[in-house]
Amino acid sequence: MRGRSAKMKSACGKDTAPRPPGPVPVVPGAGEVAKSWQRCSRSYQLDPAQGWTADVLSGAEFRHASGPSGAFLKTAMPEMGRLFTLVQGLGLMVLLADPDAMILARCIDEAHRPVCRRLQLREGALWNERVAGTNGIGTAVQDGCPLFLGEGEHWRFCFSLLASYAVPIFDGRGRVAGAINLAAFNGDTTRPVASLVLDTLMQAGRRIEEQLFRARHEGQQVLTLGVAAGCSAPLVALNADGEVTGATYAARALTGWTDDMIRTHPNLLTRLEAGDEISFQRAEEHVIRAALSLAQGNASVTARNLGIGRATLYRKMKAMGIR
Repeated sequence: MRGRSAKMKSACGKDTAPRPPGPVPVVPGAGEVAKSWQRCSRSYQLDPAQGWTADVLSGAEFRHASGPSGAFLKTAMPEMGRLFTLVQGLGLMVLLADPDAMILARCIDEAHRPVCRRLQLREGALWNERVAGTNGIGTAVQDGCPLFLGEGEHWRFCFSLLASYAVPIFDGRGRVAGAINLAAFNGDTTRPVASLVLDTLMQAGRRIEEQLFRARHEGQQVLTLGVAAGCSAPLVALNADGEVTGATYAARALTGWTDDMIRTHPNLLTRLEAGDEISFQRAEEHVIRAALSLAQGNASVTARNLGIGRATLYRKMKAMGIR
């Protein structure tokens, strides 16, 4: 990103060099960062040279606003602690935010406290992209995509040295429940391992998503439609009749199911057979293998759980080379 002056602020406050007022045009480019910069310039009309401090809710306001995220917070806290242990040597702190980019919790060490005080990286702080500009938490919940922001890639100059990794987390209905964020005021120190850090963060996000999904569909079978490639795993929940009762964000993207379609409790294999995309064929095999595993290889139980006849199941297994 080079649409702005090379001279940036080292911390929130005064600029290191005079610059003209008003928003700075964004150099067109691909990726989530460029899209966010375009929103900051064209839609929000934010001045990148203007200092900014997050608003922080009072204790009572925070308790009220964080209430709907109670289950999400409880599920995510163990993963936050695990992540903090893994990345502590890189100088990164762990932040968790709700769908409105309000910070719900943090894991920090003593070295982080000055930065957290200066940038208001604390519970109840509001980091919505519309006012904060491009930032890990705000942009992740805005776009529903993982991202890494290195030196100079936040919209505001006062965050020029803030490194940020952020991944959206989806709830049991496939909606954004919030975001998990790794951040440090150390510029590009972690850039050489950025891909590794971001992948670790996505795995943590998927584990939280799966726990939320299983909790929502407790007592039902949960199957995977394939290997998770992003920040959501393609999981579906089946009732005792083999009908779909729920699907994660990735599973909805794979199958095209909507809330209305899921409410009709479609039969999974019937839906997969009707699809034209080759992804449905791959997913069907994965579903059958997973269902057989859950039934400990019992074909009769597997067929009943999937809502198909045993002869149909045997035919499919033979075609797929499943023994």
